[in-house]
Amino acid sequence: MLFKKSNRLFFLLVIIISLVPILIDLDNSLYNYLVAEDGVIEYLTALFLLISSFICLKTFLNIKKKSILNFGILISAIALFFGFGEEISWGQRILNYQTPIFFNDNNLQNETNIHNLAIYGIKLNKWIFTYTLVFIFSFYFFIMPLLYKWNLLPKTIFNNFSFFVPTYFQSFIFFLSTIFINLFKDSKISEIWECSFAVTILFVCLYPLNNKGN
Repeated sequence: MLFKKSNRLFFLLVIIISLVPILIDLDNSLYNYLVAEDGVIEYLTALFLLISSFICLKTFLNIKKKSILNFGILISAIALFFGFGEEISWGQRILNYQTPIFFNDNNLQNETNIHNLAIYGIKLNKWIFTYTLVFIFSFYFFIMPLLYKWNLLPKTIFNNFSFFVPTYFQSFIFFLSTIFINLFKDSKISEIWECSFAVTILFVCLYPLNNKGN
């Protein structure tokens, strides 16, 4: 149901995250504290991605008769863990280790992560982590639920590969959150959007469309 407890909690969390940009004018010092490097928003994003990765991994391990098809959920677990690692620069500031030479020479922020690399003038964050992901997310949140509901073949494929499919409600709220957050102009706006995405993915993993309860 639309207003069941899980949807209410998801809606509340996304709303709270989406309203953070309002603090730019209301309380700029609090806003800067929340979106600072290694701040609340960044660590929440990392935490949501890590939990989502564990959920995917647990789901894979709980499949009794595993096949090559089930590797979809394993790939999801790896991708989400990669996102977690990138978000905290693979623990560089937590463990306080020096940036490797390659990343020091090619990373825009001199950090140990891939999404801020610039090689031969090509910014990976722009071409791979923006343009490519926009296409992937558009398909995942808007096309995939429709295909799952309307056609038996895609439904069978998604289920066989053990992919979590977002519900219409999750996709709609994430879409509204994306629009609202990007109404504000600030260098840290993308950090807030990433947090909104991470909490959405967490609830997709917990309460997917291809769950018998949905």
